[in-house]
Amino acid sequence: MKLSFLVLLFFSVPAFSQDCNLQKDKDPITNLPKISTGFFNLQTATLSIDADSKNIDFFFTVDNSGKCFDYESSMVINFEGGRLKMTLRNSGTVNCEGYFHFTFRNGPSTPTQLMNLSTKKVVSMKFIGTNKTETSITLVPQQQQLLMDLTACMIKESKTLLGN
Repeated sequence: MKLSFLVLLFFSVPAFSQDCNLQKDKDPITNLPKISTGFFNLQTATLSIDADSKNIDFFFTVDNSGKCFDYESSMVINFEGGRLKMTLRNSGTVNCEGYFHFTFRNGPSTPTQLMNLSTKKVVSMKFIGTNKTETSITLVPQQQQLLMDLTACMIKESKTLLGN
């Protein structure tokens, strides 16, 4: 009986482990390794999370023709429960194609804001572009879980790039 319990436990553990199916590549300019989630849908936006030895980059494309972002643009993230919010500035270029970036340093310790993205469900995001124009996105439960899981995978896997 004990043996059958141990066998069952042994085979059930991989079913609960996180599946980090990330794309591995080399940066064409520096020739250093990088990893990416590839683009995935979040309502009216797509997101790709990329990491190299220095940064973890969240790259959004907002589906709003003519959506402009500059260095003063920001994004407000609301977490489940409604008490925790996070505001991030655009770290990408000035554009009117709907591209919005924010980055975190990749290092031995994980920034608190990045840890929150991997441990708390994001309910909604509001992009505030030039001229204070706003675009809001409300995530469905599957997208909330996907964002949280992929962020956790990226944090874990990005640590392997630190020696490069």
